[in-house]
Amino acid sequence: NNSAIPPDPNQVDLSAAERCSILDANYCLFPWPSDYYTRADDSTPTGRRVSIAQASLPTNRASQPIDPAEWNRNDGFSPNQTLMARVPDLDLTRSGAVRITDLSAYQDADAPILLLDAETGERQLIWAELDASVEQDANRALLIRPARQLQKGRRYIAVLRNLRDSSGERLQAGDAFRIYRDRVATEREGIEDRRAEMEGLFATLEGHGIERDDLYLAWSFTTASRANTTERLLHVRDQATASLGGNAPAFQIVETEDYQNDDPDLAGFDAEIARVIRGTFTVPNFLDTDSGGPGSGFFYADLPDDGLPDRMNAGTNTLTADFTCRVPYAALSGQTTANAQASDVTPARPSLYGHGLLGSRSEVGAGNVDDMANTHNMMFCATDWIGFASADVPVAINAFQNFSAMPPFFDRTQQGVLNFEFLARALESGTGLGSDPAFRVDGVPVFDNDEIFYDGNSQGGILGGAFMGITQTVNRGVLGVPGMNYSLLLRRSVDFAPFAAYFAGVAPGGNGLPPATGGYANELDRTFLLSFLQMLWDRAEGSGYAAHIASNPLPNTPTHEVLLHVAFGDHQVSIWSADLLARTIGARLRTPALIQGRHPDTNPFVELPTIDDPQSYDGSAIVYWDNGPVQQDGEGNVVAGTAPPPITNTPPTEPAFGVDPHAFPRADDNAQQQKSDFLRADGTFSDTCGNNPCTVRGFTP
Repeated sequence: NNSAIPPDPNQVDLSAAERCSILDANYCLFPWPSDYYTRADDSTPTGRRVSIAQASLPTNRASQPIDPAEWNRNDGFSPNQTLMARVPDLDLTRSGAVRITDLSAYQDADAPILLLDAETGERQLIWAELDASVEQDANRALLIRPARQLQKGRRYIAVLRNLRDSSGERLQAGDAFRIYRDRVATEREGIEDRRAEMEGLFATLEGHGIERDDLYLAWSFTTASRANTTERLLHVRDQATASLGGNAPAFQIVETEDYQNDDPDLAGFDAEIARVIRGTFTVPNFLDTDSGGPGSGFFYADLPDDGLPDRMNAGTNTLTADFTCRVPYAALSGQTTANAQASDVTPARPSLYGHGLLGSRSEVGAGNVDDMANTHNMMFCATDWIGFASADVPVAINAFQNFSAMPPFFDRTQQGVLNFEFLARALESGTGLGSDPAFRVDGVPVFDNDEIFYDGNSQGGILGGAFMGITQTVNRGVLGVPGMNYSLLLRRSVDFAPFAAYFAGVAPGGNGLPPATGGYANELDRTFLLSFLQMLWDRAEGSGYAAHIASNPLPNTPTHEVLLHVAFGDHQVSIWSADLLARTIGARLRTPALIQGRHPDTNPFVELPTIDDPQSYDGSAIVYWDNGPVQQDGEGNVVAGTAPPPITNTPPTEPAFGVDPHAFPRADDNAQQQKSDFLRADGTFSDTCGNNPCTVRGFTP
């Protein structure tokens, strides 16, 4: 016992005990996540069903409550969930908690913050941090982050023990928890209702060597099952592809543009691309509007009542998706389309291209993509990540102000992943795009449809994780500057700032954007809501599918191999999320990974296995690309280099953290060669950096 004065049961507030856990008196939904917010349900794989009362959730500035219905369809919490509790006066350093600067400390015998597999007692790789994104100490939550995705459909126990304040004094647990821990008898129904549950928890912990007298707080939660997380996207994929009957998706060529490469002073010159082809293709539409436009959510028919998306119009509805393909001169042995003959055609390797944050398919025309295409004879084709494209910006802005509008955002994103699969099938099929004269020169196809690949950057590296987890068409892909788990990413990204203003309800508007009309005023509410959101985001981003890319494949899905290219110190996609992705996939680390001393962790890359023999390795890999330390001119201005990322949940900003290296790997010759070697039918990992760390922009260690 850490207090000489026993707790008074009458001082425990039970006024909201039916909808709020009483274990943390500081915030209704804390500690989070918790099986307290589930109910028994024998119909689910986990035997649980999330059950969160609307009254327990925050209300926005416009007094709009959050409808929890879609969250309550889950049979558990995210395997990437950020755990949260309020621990006033906590000092993580004095307590000796595992930090992002020493992940290996999670195995310390006396580690004060633990996450355990409830069945086996196995410790999970985590780190703890205090929320640095808030201004008020009263809103500063303890955040516990998985550094490797938890298993789906498992029960876990969070343990806080022997915590200390800034003077090194041991913190006293809250009254409600002490009543259970110290076996204080009460006659209060709201307390005694949980007595048996808590005794079971203490017994489990003691079986795993955790003494109840040391505890400050402990609670358990169950992660959502694989089926519950992935069933919607797999269902729409399987239903849609079955409708093809083995044929190519219907498509239409809208326009072609041919270029010449002999005189840069003439109109129509392009140094690398011979032909651009734009068109449309037809995809079964599982959304609730005929066009499947921004703001559309999944359509659910009354029958069959299986909880899975359906198609309107008696199951016949379709939508039209746009595509752009770019044929390099290399596919024509350097000739233009006007001059090329059949003997000049050297069919290109076709690859999908995944665009960046809230962008569009037009990014397939970026200089680095064209350079990759012509240097390595690849034809890149792109469609929009609908749901997460430029047209969806107003929907995202509205959803961050009113979380009841969030579910359709993720539904349309899943439809967008299906669209990518259909574009891949249009490229693969013998009756698909390659059969059209637009993709032929002198009657010969300009690309080889034997194998289709994937290459995406930024958002294309994040959503690409979902695509590579479900595709039946693409076997090998590159995820450029990638990550997963948006609840981890957002506050560590400079890109979140404009959305954060709407989230807080303080955006003034301007530049074509409206002023905020909702948003959440309380800082602690916003911190909670980001974790809460991950329960739905898993359905639509790499976090829900990464564990099934290279092993443990999803039903009717092959295994895949992926190459991860990470920009060290990336200002937009946190390296911590890239490591999380790599550990979850089982990718191996290319070494030496960084210039010596650059990584903030005293023991970098904990539990990321390395590539032992680059000459023979052909599995999934993670490669860091280093821009070198920050360099300044004589006046103190940053002219080159990137600092290590902050160790807090805040973004690295210029100039304090140097130059943002986000776009550098994709433009580097060595990185492009490595991607090219990987994206082949017989592709393999190639170490293009010799015995040195991989660097960009000509930096030499």
